[in-house]
Amino acid sequence: MEMETVILFSLLCKHAVADLAVQSLRIPSNKRLYFNKGLHIHALDHAVLTLLVLLVFSINPWLALAFAVLDYVAHWHIDCFKSKLLWIFEIPRDGALFWRIQTCDQILHYATYALIVYLIC
Repeated sequence: MEMETVILFSLLCKHAVADLAVQSLRIPSNKRLYFNKGLHIHALDHAVLTLLVLLVFSINPWLALAFAVLDYVAHWHIDCFKSKLLWIFEIPRDGALFWRIQTCDQILHYATYALIVYLIC
């Protein structure tokens, strides 16, 4: 298997851990607010786990840190925008539109990981 594929798969698994397992341990926060503490903690969870994943693959530590910061900034903005969109348009979490927006949110996160892998390799 190509190393790029293994790194991408590892980042996707990291995403599931941070978005589902770790986030389930946190108190829900108002992510639509740009400087919300909970939003930044969530983005930091992603950044730290991205850093760890990349270090496992012996990526240069400074480069790994730069990509972790990229993941932090991307996750912060993607989640904030999604939350703001849901709030502004009063989109209920049990409707089809919510799940379509959630799909776009996940695709943007996956695109971040694809970009990181592209830049590494």
